[in-house]
Formats: sequence, C-alpha cells, structure tokens
Amino acid sequence: MQDAVSDERNVVFLVLDSLRTDRVSAYNPDVEFTDHIQALADSATVFENAVTQAPWTLPSHASMFTGEYPWEHGTTHARSYFDEDRATFVSAFREAGYDTAAITPNVWITPHKGMTGDFDHVENFLGTADNRLSVRLSRAFAKFYHSLGDTPRRILGRQIDRVFRAFDVDDSTRSEETVAAVTEYLGDRGDDDGNFFLYANLMEPHEPYRPPKRYAERHGVADDAAIPHRQKDVFTMEDIDFDQLERVYDASVDYTDDLVGEIVAALEDNGLRDDTVVVLLSDHGQALGENGGDFGHQFTVAEPVVNVVLMVDHPDREADTVADPIELRSLCDLVPAYAGIRPAPDPDDVFPETVVGGCEFPENFTGYIPTDRWDDYYRKHRYAKRDGVKVVKSVTEDGAATYEALDVETGESIPVPADLKAAVDATGDVDPGSADSDGVESGGGADDAGDRPVDDAVADRLEQLGYR
Repeated sequence: MQDAVSDERNVVFLVLDSLRTDRVSAYNPDVEFTDHIQALADSATVFENAVTQAPWTLPSHASMFTGEYPWEHGTTHARSYFDEDRATFVSAFREAGYDTAAITPNVWITPHKGMTGDFDHVENFLGTADNRLSVRLSRAFAKFYHSLGDTPRRILGRQIDRVFRAFDVDDSTRSEETVAAVTEYLGDRGDDDGNFFLYANLMEPHEPYRPPKRYAERHGVADDAAIPHRQKDVFTMEDIDFDQLERVYDASVDYTDDLVGEIVAALEDNGLRDDTVVVLLSDHGQALGENGGDFGHQFTVAEPVVNVVLMVDHPDREADTVADPIELRSLCDLVPAYAGIRPAPDPDDVFPETVVGGCEFPENFTGYIPTDRWDDYYRKHRYAKRDGVKVVKSVTEDGAATYEALDVETGESIPVPADLKAAVDATGDVDPGSADSDGVESGGGADDAGDRPVDDAVADRLEQLGYR
C-alpha cells in the first residue's frame, strides 16, 4: 500500500449493499456487466482479499466507522442500535472542517439506529418518520424489546411479523432517488470551495429483487420465476429456482453498475473528480443457493457473504492491486489517511495475519424461523481466515460449539488447525447489558434504540428489506 498523501481531498464513500466479489469484473474477469465499476478499478487500488467483520449492514458499518469488532462496539443482533457516544471516523472529517453528508435508503443507517450522529446532512427518504419524536419512539421500543426474556421476545416477534405481512410493500431501494440526491449534493459542492465527505449507499444487490425490466430481460429473468424476495421466503417457498435467483441478482448488479456510472459522471460534471477520493465497497456479500440452499446473509458466514469488494480511487495514486488480507474495520483509519487529514496507519495494523468476524444469534428473525429448523438457523458464528484456510465456529442456543475448517481455494473441508481454532475462541462476546448512548442499561428499561421500530415508515422499510 502506498503512503498517504498530505493534500486534503474530498471523499465519496460508496457502499454497494450485498455486492458479491464474483459479480464484479475486477475480481472475476468472466463478468461482463460491471463496466463502470471496472473503469473505477482501472485507476484504483483494488483490495483482492477484503473481509467484513459481520455479515449484515448494521454491525458491519459500526465496525467500519469505529475500527472495532462487533463484540467490542456491541451493535449486533443482540443490541441492534449504535451507541452515538462512540467515536467514528466521520467525526474526524467534521473536526477537519469538512461538510459531512449521508444519503441512503437503508433503514439501518438512520438516526433511528444511531448511525448518523456525525453527519451534518442526512437523507433517508423516510418522509414524516424523519423527526425527533419518531427517533425517540423507535429507540424506546427497541430497549423494551431487548429487555424481554427469550420466550416473550420470540412470541412478540412472531406477532409483529404477522402484522407486517399485511403491509402492501413496494420497492425499498430508492435507487433513482438516491442517485438524484447524490447528484444534487455534488452539484452544490461544485459551487462550494469547502471539502466534503459523502456517504452514499445503493441497495439494488440486496433483496427484494426488482431491477428495471430491461436489465431483467438482458439477464433472462422469467416473469413467473420462483425467486425469494425476503429472507423469510427461504422458509416458506417450495422449489426455489436458484438459477433464476442468480439471474435476477446479476440484473440488479448490472443496474447498480450503471448507477455507479451516474455518480462518477456527477463528480466529473461538477469539476470534483480530480479532488475526490472514491472508496467503493460492499458491506457484505450475499448467498445465492450455496451450501444446499442458503439465501441472503443473515444466517451464514459463507465465503460469498464475508468476502467483500473494496477499491480506493485516489487522484494522486497509481492503480494497484493488494493481495494481503484486510478487514473492513481498517477503513476507520485508512479513509481519513487517504483524505489527508490523518497520518497513514501502520501497515501491520491494516494487514493482520488473521482476519476475523462474526455474528450473534439472529434475534431479528425469531419471528419466522420454523420450529423444525430452529437449531440449524438460531446460531452464533465466529470466523477466522489465514493463509487460505478459514475456520468457522458455530454455537447453538444451549452453548454447544462446533468447528469447521475450509480450504478457501478448493472449498474442501480440512482438519481444523489449532491456531485458527484458538483465534475464533479468542474473539469476544457481546454484552447486551452494556450502557447505551443515554447512559441507561439496555437490558433494563424502555427508552432507547431500534430493533423493532414503532414508526410505520421505518417498519415498512424493514419489511421491504426482508427483516419482517
């Protein structure tokens, strides 16, 4: 990795939710529908072996923003909201005088979840839900929900799920609105001499899959295909057509690539391209039928889910490829360094010998995991990777742990190496009773943040993304 550059630069931090590495030509030359991302990669540093610290949005982002592992920052299924008192790298940009903005339709990156406290401007497309009362109600219900015991929480979760099934849900990705808002923001910045940090999030590779018709037709998606559109569908649908699922996913990535092209064009049209670092990444990947029918990213830490896209296009750097493993949490130190507002971190801290991550018991999904499949899906996972070998520790509700080792290149099971077993055992556990941003224990009251939001707009958006 090249040394950081001293001149301060703007930053566009562009997250492509659920994007797999094998659907991007920079990682898989057989892909023929990511030309705009490839154009960015042609002048960027491409990290070939980037790994997320969690297989879903909220803890993955919390790790990127803080540099901490999920079991350190505690923003997980066990407590699905962010403690706003924790420092994030976005605050470094505010302190350096940058204008900071977040534009995303992703309900996890909202004030309701505590993730946007360091941004000057936030656009979540939530309409009337974007107000302080809605945020406080959302947080209050979550604390109450998390304070319940296992049995009442699961009963309540199932009842909430039945209610949300009655909603008539439409497209949740807000892709065109997101790009339009990004374009407007960049237009304003083009007329402003000040530096900016822009976080933007495109949701098309995330279920539900409804790409524009021309993209679906280009990839051979049938109108009546048996495609799961919600995480819950894996439990309720029979005869899922995984070939069609891959096709509609590819169509969504194809569409995403054109959206990326529009954002890059907006930088160029406003004279910002030569002064802006573009960080393009996925927060996690997506399972599309692997391991006997895995779908989504909530119940698995398989390679297509934990391996992520990461590239950094800096106007003063030559194109490069980095093969060393890197954890997404390193972006907390790397992004300010790329912008020139902080010194470059020690490479030994950026490229550890072993990369790790994990997820907690899937509390957000207890409402619809079938009883006969509970033991298979209600599990906590930890993973560690080193030198082409991955070990996964899976823990059941009664605390029983199993370990599996995988040769990453061949996909074959191998004996569990003692050092990697020790690495996954050394990862921590989340304390669901740790203090939140209001200084109140999350296990004991009813006034904080967001697993089961009250506001209808937030609830709708969670349903749209398959979390209900």
